[in-house]
Amino acid sequence: MLFNQRENRPNARDVTVVIGANAPETSLESCLAALEAQRQRAQVIVASTGHLSDALRNRFSWVEFYERPGALVPALWRDGIERAHGRIVALTIAQMIPAADWIDSIIRAHEEHDAVGGAIDAGERLRRVDWAEYLCRYAREMAPFEPNEREDIAGDNASYKRALLVEEWEHLRDGFWEPVIHPVLRRRGVRLWLTPAMLVRQGRSCGFAAFARQRSRHGRLYAHQRGGRATRLRHAIGVLGSPLVPFLMTARVMRNVFAKKRYRAQAIAALPLVFALNAVWAFAEARGHLELVTAR
Repeated sequence: MLFNQRENRPNARDVTVVIGANAPETSLESCLAALEAQRQRAQVIVASTGHLSDALRNRFSWVEFYERPGALVPALWRDGIERAHGRIVALTIAQMIPAADWIDSIIRAHEEHDAVGGAIDAGERLRRVDWAEYLCRYAREMAPFEPNEREDIAGDNASYKRALLVEEWEHLRDGFWEPVIHPVLRRRGVRLWLTPAMLVRQGRSCGFAAFARQRSRHGRLYAHQRGGRATRLRHAIGVLGSPLVPFLMTARVMRNVFAKKRYRAQAIAALPLVFALNAVWAFAEARGHLELVTAR
């Protein structure tokens, strides 16, 4: 284990930012450019699935780069957390563009809380497929909202006291998966706090096919993570009920959009893609439940 114990050293940072990068290099460049003016109080780690150019590495020489070909983002986050030495660990992905006060807002939030998520808004010049990805993943985190406690927060804009993650490392060995670690933190009395002050914006996605593949892998693993100890009947219900899941997920997205009175036209235009991506998730989750049924 590579955990550093450097919080009390003079050169220690307040925050370690861990960026899971599985997007085109141009996305990562925009993310790092947004962090450049904020880096004085942060250690920045990029864990990437692909090779990054020397030009990028030279421009952002203050970043620590690691490569893990083929890894999912939760595994990239886990690798970054293992190398972190800030007292707070902040997670995001290469497609996100942090607000100009993102690091400061994280530090302020952690004066009162141990686990904090933030708002995720849409970036500029998004295509229909980008809107579909944004709505599928982040409709719950769309501003405006009042600061509040949640049962879950999106790892793509989340921060934690590093000491908590070190103490619960056994639950991170397979990657930083929110459905695994968040229930663990709640059981030990940690409040998951969501604040609009901690803001990032989603840029362009990697495209429909890439996101659909990711949804498929995550949906299957979600069934395994949430249902590993469930009964065979519970898994069978998960399989039989799967045709309803994309309708329920899509309805939830549209309810959030219309309740907040934002991006309604974009949501209507992207609705077929939103439904298709939710169907991919539902099929993959059903496959995961079926695997657990037949394995017993």
